[in-house]
This record gives sequence, structure tokens and C-alpha cells, in this order.
Amino acid sequence: MSYLLLSTYGEKGSRDSGDDLICKSLTRLIRRAKGKKLGVDVFSLVDDSVETVTDISKYRAVIVPALRPIVQGSKLLPPKRSLLLQQAKEHQVPVYVIGAGWGSYPGTFRQAKNQKIIKEDKAQLIGLDGLISTRDFTTEVLLRSNRIPCYGTTGDCALFETTSIGQTPQLPETVKNVALSLPRNRRHWSACYRLALRIKEEFSCDVYITVHEYYGEFSALIPSNWDRHKVYIKDLSGGAEKLSFYKQCDAHIGFRLHAHIWFLRKRKPSLLIAEDGRGMGTLMTLTGLGYSAAANQTWKKADELITFSEKAVYKHKENEPTVEKAVRIFKNEHQNGYVITRNSLRKIDRLWREKMKPLLQRLP
Repeated sequence: MSYLLLSTYGEKGSRDSGDDLICKSLTRLIRRAKGKKLGVDVFSLVDDSVETVTDISKYRAVIVPALRPIVQGSKLLPPKRSLLLQQAKEHQVPVYVIGAGWGSYPGTFRQAKNQKIIKEDKAQLIGLDGLISTRDFTTEVLLRSNRIPCYGTTGDCALFETTSIGQTPQLPETVKNVALSLPRNRRHWSACYRLALRIKEEFSCDVYITVHEYYGEFSALIPSNWDRHKVYIKDLSGGAEKLSFYKQCDAHIGFRLHAHIWFLRKRKPSLLIAEDGRGMGTLMTLTGLGYSAAANQTWKKADELITFSEKAVYKHKENEPTVEKAVRIFKNEHQNGYVITRNSLRKIDRLWREKMKPLLQRLP
């Protein structure tokens, strides 16, 4: 018995280690629920060609983690994903979408409730023989508002470490080093560097700016005016294993969702400065530590971004996120015994018990 898992990670693309973490985490969770000897074949929607799947009918199910519903005004339905889901339907192979995630900017509930999914994507999602779960409440709102059947919110697949679920939190009394994940949005890079200097000053600790993905040469990536004697730069692109660097870090303060998730799955504190609906959805779902990178005026004008528009989105992304707010919030969290973090970890454990584990046990 085996499953076909569709991964968004690609060695030929940006080598986003967060995408690989989703895929490998889900594989381990499936084997925990269904048996260690279970076969899971991975197809990269970035690297592989559809022709490499010679007989989709041999699989018990097609599993799609982190599927992104395509809203009107955004890019069209990913062709490889569409073709494979169509093949699964033709061969009567059930499809299980686990942890679907919407990502509009800035990511308000009103946007999720009012945005429309393109008709091709909507028709395919409604026609699936299987089920769809979401990684956050906002994506669940989006699907239900578009009348797409939804199992509910399970959380991101990468939230759950099989050896850490339910274990004692790892919350440092003294913060000796902090990982600061680099924003995807280059307009926020200068703010990221300023934040690194403020964290170093406030906590008298080492700060590592971490990079999860990029194109081109790493040596040409980092601005020349960043002082590497004050702040260290670490390349963590190229696969989930690279994120093991975080084991030596006491806490995370930064912009990348899967840096935030990696620390939470290891029961460590993390503050997320959310760059879009992916991050905000996770913060809302877990009542997590963090805030939006979007300016207050962008939130006030979010109603104007109901219909997705690349031009409008990029205009609003030009703001500089507040960095002093991150220092203040994390300092309060540290001094108050990590109250918010402890609550988020309890919610993760509950999502596992009540939603994710039961879903995995339902796989054919």
C-alpha cells in the first residue's frame, strides 16, 4: 500500500526549506498513524514532470499538503497540480488535501470571507473524492464562504513533531542567542537588520539572520553594509535538514512562517512578524505571539483589497514594519514566563488530538 504525496519543494527552484519541512513532517505523521512500513512516493510540483507518474491508479490516495486555493486576480491554477488531481479523479483515487493555506495580503477575516476562488479551482476542489483540511481558520473561512466542503482546521503539517507533541516546553530563562528569519519581502530587509541590532542590544545575545530560500548566489544576496561581526548570517535553504541549525538557538523572532513553526514544533518560543495571510492565519489560529508586518493604514484599507490585485498588494507592501514592537512584545513574553507561547503549544497539542490525528487515521 502506498500514497502519492505532491510536494511544493524543489531543488531547481528557490530551495525553500520550509516547503520541504511540510512534506517530510507529513510523511512521518502518516507513518506514525498508518504504520512505519507504509510507502509514500513524493512528486515535486516544481522539479518533476507529470509523465513520471506512470500509473496513478496504483496509489491508495493522493495527498496534497499546503495546497493554496487560487483567488480571483491571482495566478492561474498550477498546471501540474491540476493535471494530477484530474488523473486521480479519472482513476477514482481519493485526494486528501491536508493543511490548505490561503495567503492574501494583509490577511484579514473580511478578505477571507469575501474573496472568490477562481471557477476552475473551485470546481476541482468541490469535485474531489476525499477531503480538504486547512492550516488556519482564515483559510477555512475562505473555503466555506466559497461553498467548498471542508473538514476543518488541522493546523500546518509542520507544526507536529512526532517526538515533541505534548512534551515539556523548552523556554529559556536567559536568552543567549536568537534566530531572526529574513523576510521574503525585500522591502523589509533593512528593517530586519535594524531589528537584529536591537535584539542584540536588548538581550546582550548573539543574533543569526537566517535565510530559508533564494535565487542566485548566496554571496551576492546580503547587503554589503550589514556588519557580519555584529550579526551572523546563516544559509538554511536546501531542505528541511538545514533547519536543524535552530537547535542551538534559544528563540526565534522574525518573518518566515516556517521558522516560527519550527520553533513551536520543538516547544521553543517564537515571535512572528507576519508578512501575509499565511502568517496572520497561523497567529489567529494559535492566538500566537506576533503581529502583522503591514502598516496600520493598510489594515484600515484592507476592505479595498477584497478583490486580489498584484498591483494593489505591492503598493501596500512598501511600508516599513515596526521593529521596536517586536522587541517590546518578546521582552514582555520572556519576563512573564512565556504565557502566550504556553497557550499556543496547548492549542497545537489539541489540534493534533482532535483534528490532525483523526484525519490521518481516516486515510484509506
